[in-house]
Amino acid sequence: MSSRLKSATGSPPSELQPNSTPLQSPAFGSRWRGALARSRLMRALSRPWAGLATCLMYHRICPDQAGSDDMARGFAPNLDLSVTAGAFDEQMAFAARHFNCLSLPEAIEQLAAGTLPKRSLIVTFDDGYLDNLTLALPILRRHAVPATVYIATGLIEQAELPWWYELEDLIAGADGFHIHWDNQHLHFSTIDADAKRRTFDILNPMLKRMDSAEQIRFMGLLRQSSRQPVEKDNQFMNHRQLIELASDPLITIGAHTHHHLALSELKPIRLRHEITHSKELLENWLKQPIEHLAYPFGGEAHAATREFSVAEELGFSSAVTTRLGHFQVFHKNHLLALPRIGIGYQDCMARFEWKLSGLYSMVRAPTSRWTC
Repeated sequence: MSSRLKSATGSPPSELQPNSTPLQSPAFGSRWRGALARSRLMRALSRPWAGLATCLMYHRICPDQAGSDDMARGFAPNLDLSVTAGAFDEQMAFAARHFNCLSLPEAIEQLAAGTLPKRSLIVTFDDGYLDNLTLALPILRRHAVPATVYIATGLIEQAELPWWYELEDLIAGADGFHIHWDNQHLHFSTIDADAKRRTFDILNPMLKRMDSAEQIRFMGLLRQSSRQPVEKDNQFMNHRQLIELASDPLITIGAHTHHHLALSELKPIRLRHEITHSKELLENWLKQPIEHLAYPFGGEAHAATREFSVAEELGFSSAVTTRLGHFQVFHKNHLLALPRIGIGYQDCMARFEWKLSGLYSMVRAPTSRWTC
C-alpha cells in the first residue's frame, strides 16, 4: 500500500492511472451500436458470445431528472451505478418482449440441468438500495419481470451513505485534502473536475483494499480535512422494507456479504465470516433460506478460486461476479463463478441492445465465450 500512496502528491503510478473519462451524453456513439446489434449478420456473428442467457447487473434506480446536474459538473464517478426509472421501464419492456425472463433460481436450475433456453434473461440488483423497492419493483411488476436483489447486510443495518458515495461528495465539495496516513503526509488537489477524477481514481482502489476499520478511519480523516458537514443519507432499505420487498413473488433475495469488502483482501476466517454472517442475518430477518451470493466488486482481482471454493463449501446454489460475459453451456459446471452484464446511467436503448446482443462481450471480453 505504501508504495502506491507515496505517489499521491504527484502523478499516480501506472496501475492507478485514472480510468474515468469526462461524462458524455447517454446517446454518445450509440447509433451505430444499435444498428449493428439489429443487423442480421452481426447477430449471427455475436450469437456464440450471447450464449444461453444474459444476467443483468443493476444497483440503483433514480428519478428521471436525477443525474443531470452531475453530468453538467463533469464529476460523477458513481453515476453509472444508477439507471433512471424511465430508462429502466423501457429496458424491462424490451426484455419482456424479446427475452425469456426468468428468476435466478429458475435459471440456475435449468442451467445445471442443461435445459436453459437461449435468449433467457435474469435481472439482478446489488447492495440493497431503497429505490429497489420504491422505484424498481413497480416497474418489474408492470412487465412481470423477476429480479434478484443481493443484500449487503451491514449497509442495511447502518442505513447511511456508503463510503464510495461519501468519497464522491467529499471530493466534489473540496479543493483539496491534507491527511496523515500510514506514516506519510498526503496531499490531494481537487481544484477542478479533472483533478477530482484523478483523486477519486486513486482513493477508490485504496479504500477497496482496506478492511472496514481502516475504511472508517480513512474516511474520518478525509472528513476532517474537508471540514464539510457529514450528511446521513438513508439510501438503503431498513428491515421492514426489506421484508416487504422479499414478500413479492417476483423477488429473490441473495447475500452480498456483510461489510461489502473486497473478499480477496481478507484472511480466510474473515472471508468466511463476511459471507456467513450476511447469510445468517438474512435468513433470520426473512425466515427463508438464502441460496445465492454476489461477490462485492466481483472482478478477477476481488473474487477468484479461493472465494468460489468458500461459496461452494457454504452451500450456495449460485454466485455471481462482475466479470463480463453471458451464461454459456460450460457454466453448468461453474455455478459459483457466473458473469454479468452491468447496466448504467449512460446506457441508452441502443447501448442496451448492444450489450444484450453479445457484441459487447465479443469486443470487450472475447475469451468469455470459452472461459470464466
